[in-house]
Amino acid sequence: MSNVFNIGTSVPAQGSGSLNRTVTGTPILLAQFGLAVPQGANRVLLSATVGVRSSLLTPVLIFTILRGNQVIYTSREAVLLSVGQEQTVTVHAIDMNVPDTSNQGYSLTVELENSLLTGAVVTGPVEFLGVSYTF
Repeated sequence: MSNVFNIGTSVPAQGSGSLNRTVTGTPILLAQFGLAVPQGANRVLLSATVGVRSSLLTPVLIFTILRGNQVIYTSREAVLLSVGQEQTVTVHAIDMNVPDTSNQGYSLTVELENSLLTGAVVTGPVEFLGVSYTF
């Protein structure tokens, strides 16, 4: 039987158009939170939803979830929109067997795969959630 141990959230932008961050070829921090993680057999479920708008051609975005400085998940997402249209991207990950420390920091970044040919803007919403549990 699984037992929820802790929940962490970061919601820096709740609605569409509430944020205006240009995505570049360098990772930009979108959200972060701290999370208590149980010792022993554990997992952390992670989920992020990000609203984006294409500003040039068809951008490919690289979303990365990190635990501390360690990359634990990367997702390559093509924004298949006409210039100016908005799209919501959702990514999910599971961090398994997290080291036995009391707290972990999780962060979400985004960058363009090819910033010379494409462009994108994070418009919101931005929601990042983590749930630690034992099993």
